[in-house]
Amino acid sequence: MPEINPSHAPAPRAGLAWDGTDYRVPASDVDGHLQVDALSTALAPDAATATNQAAEIASLQLIDDLRDALQSVAVDRLRVTGADQLISYKASVLTKRLAAISGAGGYLETAAVTAGEVWKVTNLMARDRTTATTIHTYQVFRGATYYMIGEARGSFAALTPTSWQGEVWLDAGDTVRVFFTGGAAGDSCEIDLAGQRMSKE
Repeated sequence: MPEINPSHAPAPRAGLAWDGTDYRVPASDVDGHLQVDALSTALAPDAATATNQAAEIASLQLIDDLRDALQSVAVDRLRVTGADQLISYKASVLTKRLAAISGAGGYLETAAVTAGEVWKVTNLMARDRTTATTIHTYQVFRGATYYMIGEARGSFAALTPTSWQGEVWLDAGDTVRVFFTGGAAGDSCEIDLAGQRMSKE
């Protein structure tokens, strides 16, 4: 093989690669870029292989599915199957109504349950502040229908309270009425209600 003499400096030189037995000169393309074939590699377990990319795509899809479960973006509330059957606590219910009875032997009614809420009532107290009475009848009033939940009978002097303890759930718009048998028209009557309130999803 004839000697190659360059027309100007520097003299040509080539890098050598050792294959374990012989030295070899690496190849290059026509632009002088070194060409090396990687016949095998030792990748890290988390290297960006097609398999790992597929796994990451699957994880991102789950995140996207979770976003669809949100009621809206940027809030921390989730739609949960059966959420309308879960019991929670929002605040206590403590209401007092002091007003004139509806008429002779009539009733006094509590405030209605707030829209979007459910009330769990556990304690009620009622009294006629003006006239002695003989029966206090406790009723849940829903729409045009009433449901009796308790009754107290006796000789109740004016200002003497009667009470009911239990558990009754009231929906939005529901009220509690107490009828005062023996009460006179214009009597000042009182109802106190206690329990807890929840938001209805």
